[in-house]
Amino acid sequence: MAAIYSLYIINKSGGLIFYKDYGSKGRMDTNDSLRVASLWHSMHAISQQLSPTTGCSGIELLEADTFDLHCFQSLT
Repeated sequence: MAAIYSLYIINKSGGLIFYKDYGSKGRMDTNDSLRVASLWHSMHAISQQLSPTTGCSGIELLEADTFDLHCFQSLT
């Protein structure tokens, strides 16, 4: 069963709009949260442009040993 540790909402230009930490384990300070959001947005945008397939939506899932980082895009 997967748990949600944090929620980041990033706008179209990569700015962090909302951040919520749902657990006390591994809590980050505000600057680290801004860095993670900016890095994830940049990786997602660059992967869209570098993909060899047309219509690629970029990185949707990054799997690590201790966490998974998902990217969900809304139309608005």
